[in-house]
Amino acid sequence: MPRIATPAVTLLSLACGVFLSACATPIGYASGTSVTERDTLHRSTPAPTVEPEAPFIAHTVETDIAAPPEVLLPWLVNVPLERILLGTEKLAGIERTDVLSAAWGSPGARRRVVLRDGNTSLEELLVVEEGRRFQYVVWNFTNEARRAVQYAVGEFRFAPTATGTHLTWTYRFRGNGWPTEGILKDFVEEDFAAYMKVGIGHIQKESTLDLTARRD
Repeated sequence: MPRIATPAVTLLSLACGVFLSACATPIGYASGTSVTERDTLHRSTPAPTVEPEAPFIAHTVETDIAAPPEVLLPWLVNVPLERILLGTEKLAGIERTDVLSAAWGSPGARRRVVLRDGNTSLEELLVVEEGRRFQYVVWNFTNEARRAVQYAVGEFRFAPTATGTHLTWTYRFRGNGWPTEGILKDFVEEDFAAYMKVGIGHIQKESTLDLTARRD
């Protein structure tokens, strides 16, 4: 999960004084916590329950890829995030992911996402429907996002076309409400929208390289 950049950081820091619970130390990062203890906490802490009727701030990007859904979906579930989410000038890209469950790829699988600026979040797969969609939840942000966001839900949908797949990527943010709601909305519509645009461009490029090479 990318950081929320200045000047939003300053306003969010002020808002932190209003809602201290939103600014609590992320799970696993309290002073004196060992790496082993951190990893145990990251494996065991319950993922947020997605609230279908709650207000979300969302953004969607779309593209067409010359690979069928049944091939593209498993590729996208398993591709290293550092290949496709390189970040922008304002938002840090992903350095690596640390798998926290036995394996990655099925509902319930969990990993820690490490950004190039050193911040982290947790990610858990919620739904994987072969050839149709997969959905995941992201939470426990260590960056400024935690001041405005309870959790985020990402979803990729795969629709077959005559030439391959129409891919739709939606990110929904469950905010903390007032006074950070307006800041979060601006962030999603501007900085995060740019991040997703760059990301889906890399998804198109890297999937084409891999899946075309596989067919040849």
